[in-house]
Amino acid sequence: MICTVVPVKDEEEKINQTLHMLLKTQTDQIIVVLNGCQDRSFEIVKGIDDPRIEYIYCNKPLGMDIPRAVGAWMALQRKADGIIFVDGDMSGDLSSVIDMLIDHLQEGKADMVLTNCYPEMSSKSSMARMLLSFRKQLNLELDLFDSIGYSIPSHGPHGISGKLLTKISIPELAIPPVCLALAAKNNLVVSVAASISTDLLQSTIRDEYHAQQITKTIIGDCIEAVQVYHGKVRNRGYDGIVFTGYHKNRRFDLLQDFIGHGSVE
Repeated sequence: MICTVVPVKDEEEKINQTLHMLLKTQTDQIIVVLNGCQDRSFEIVKGIDDPRIEYIYCNKPLGMDIPRAVGAWMALQRKADGIIFVDGDMSGDLSSVIDMLIDHLQEGKADMVLTNCYPEMSSKSSMARMLLSFRKQLNLELDLFDSIGYSIPSHGPHGISGKLLTKISIPELAIPPVCLALAAKNNLVVSVAASISTDLLQSTIRDEYHAQQITKTIIGDCIEAVQVYHGKVRNRGYDGIVFTGYHKNRRFDLLQDFIGHGSVE
């Protein structure tokens, strides 16, 4: 069984389109994790009448990427053979991309399947170029750059196998580059199964502050992932700068409560 995990944070304008897109794919079950939503996202999800959709509503914001781990834990309880991750604001027509990821997992071609969201590298902002340089350095350290380029599980639809989940703990999914590093460290197969421009994801465009914080978060994640891969003490610093971003808002405590009790109060 393949489960698709969909984290949602105030996506009332896009979540309906995203879920109906996913219902056209080969996924067997869709697990929506409503992450402290203050808009109508919850009502919209509840209003979609399809047995493949289930949801959990978390009253407190869990922070960036923690909902992925919550959804993965739920998928494990349902004996999923593989898990696809798609953000709730990815409202583009990604059904063919999702099916490519699912095919790779079902056919045993890889334990982590990624989407290349940068098939063209021109005309990127300075902030994007800086982020890409850290992504490249991570994948070079993991000896994966030749096969997956700049792709990492922080960006774009991606999937993991049940085998991968036997090798790492659920909380590691909340720092996607660390999950990638652990896959490489455990000699699991990582591949790119699909390619699509970032613009075609049709993700929500937020303000400049959010973009900067996301960039700092992912850069810090990449730095931490390199340390994990080499068995060193985790840190998020480079050249005297500590890249925190939204990492400080990740509620690992609530995730651990959820794993222990099956709910987030």
